[in-house]
Amino acid sequence: MAMLFLPSTFAERGVTVPFTTDVARNARLRGEIAEEREFLLPALSGGKGTYVVPFKALSATIDLNLYDQALLEHLTDAETFTPFDLRRIVIDVDAKGYGGVPKAKAAKKTLRDERTVVSYNQCVLILRALSVLSTEPVKLDVSILMTEDGQGLAKEQFKLYSAKWNTTSEDLMHTFQVWAKIIWAIGAKGAERPGYLTQIYTSIQGMIDDIKDHLTKEPPEVQFVGRGVIDAASLTNEIALREMDACWGYEVDLAATLSQSDKAMRDMTDRIQKVSWILDGWARLVQVWKESEESFRGERRKILERMYEDLPILPKTALKGKQLDILSGIRETQKSWVKANMDWRTEEMDQEMMQRLSAFEIVEI
Repeated sequence: MAMLFLPSTFAERGVTVPFTTDVARNARLRGEIAEEREFLLPALSGGKGTYVVPFKALSATIDLNLYDQALLEHLTDAETFTPFDLRRIVIDVDAKGYGGVPKAKAAKKTLRDERTVVSYNQCVLILRALSVLSTEPVKLDVSILMTEDGQGLAKEQFKLYSAKWNTTSEDLMHTFQVWAKIIWAIGAKGAERPGYLTQIYTSIQGMIDDIKDHLTKEPPEVQFVGRGVIDAASLTNEIALREMDACWGYEVDLAATLSQSDKAMRDMTDRIQKVSWILDGWARLVQVWKESEESFRGERRKILERMYEDLPILPKTALKGKQLDILSGIRETQKSWVKANMDWRTEEMDQEMMQRLSAFEIVEI
């Protein structure tokens, strides 16, 4: 299997940049040093590979719409590029109104919700700790703990048990605060307010189930494409869930976690960062499929084909065993699919832009 088509690391693959200009819809950005930053533009070379465009050359190469121009300008000042960084930048651009009033309102709500989720997670962790420590039913709930008085009551409760864990009530409260900030993107295990990464995971699973149902009435060639989307999505979710479960596992034995809290916090931080990379790029595909719910079946077939071309492919470092073979096969077929369909698609593209792109390097990822 041609694993040359798979990127080696997340850094090599780059982070998704959610441009809305169609030809840049799959753009990824990579490079830690400002002078070496570059955009990766797949699916435009007729199956030959991915165009590598220097950061400063993108605006002169592709005619970006106004929203994407604003996003590019905000990227210019960023020091690091992780999925968390890009999400924060996009929220900032949306909140300033570049994407219109609905996006601005949604962005501001997202920021408010994030603050609430951190407080909520802290309260859930505190409640679970008190439930483990107390020999009697805990007379507190999350709604009470969300208040200042509730926090004071929790601190008093911890004074009764802190010696058991060789710590103080203040240190315990601080630890749960730090813990909550670390896991905000996935949330506490089974919590009613999951983090946004857990929500993406759940939405991917919903998309998988919906596509499976949709394919029951489709011909073999459409089923082939749909199964490719399902296989890539299922594998992505499997790997993401493994990392999230490892984080949630620290909630099972709180005494052991608190006895080595620094190590546990570092491990959770690394794993959640990894989950953000694993799920990077999937939210848009979920949205595209969801928005096609009312479309005619023929239109949904085209959307499935486009989704197949746009599948975010995980790097080799995130895969093992048969996972490498599955995604290598999908990636190789992706390239063939793009090549087979390129003739009629290039007719819709700006030929001057294609000429400008031809001046840049093409790589096999």
